[in-house]
Amino acid sequence: MERQTTLPGRRVVLFGQQNLQNSILIGYIHQRTNVDCQLANSPEWRSEWNQYPCKTLALIDAECARPEKLYDLLDQIHEQPGEIKAAFFNTPHDHPVERLIAWPKVNGLFYRESSQQQLSKGIVGLFEGEYWLPRQLVGQYLDKTRHKPRKMQSTNTVLTRREKQILRLTATGATNVEIADKLNVSMHTVKTHIYNLFKKIGAANRIQAVNWAKEYMEELLHEPVE
Repeated sequence: MERQTTLPGRRVVLFGQQNLQNSILIGYIHQRTNVDCQLANSPEWRSEWNQYPCKTLALIDAECARPEKLYDLLDQIHEQPGEIKAAFFNTPHDHPVERLIAWPKVNGLFYRESSQQQLSKGIVGLFEGEYWLPRQLVGQYLDKTRHKPRKMQSTNTVLTRREKQILRLTATGATNVEIADKLNVSMHTVKTHIYNLFKKIGAANRIQAVNWAKEYMEELLHEPVE
């Protein structure tokens, strides 16, 4: 007999039809995982979350409602504090629900042909921080969302010491006058350095310059100005 996995302080809430099939399913999940399981009672699914202060998995029947209602449910899940995850089950292939793996907190998807044993094993994995998503879907998602990152610029050779000082002061919101006073240089010198700085990093204004620094030189922004 397979050893039962005990998961105290965790709960599965099944969102689906109030029928015998789902009642049997939650009984099976509880028996196999020892996780507290129950069907969501509210037809609108809006008053359930405050009842579940423990780690919660929202197990959603992919065909239990129209896509708009499923979107609304995912919105609720996304807004909830604490450790709440979502997974779809009973999912047909080429179903609109497959696209919902892009949503935050949707960590699992089980097709209609998945056995109850596979579903129970996946639930245990989800509570342990794993993702249970079909490889083909993950591959398709990566193909659509991956892009070539911008080439990292070498900050050691791009900017001079003085330009780095001015960039740090710019990030604090200092004006040209304040920068000139801090560095004990003329306003003309500050403007020249800022012009050269913006030209080197491709910035059109101070906001773009600070955003560039946050991306490529974040540690520089926390250094004191000498």
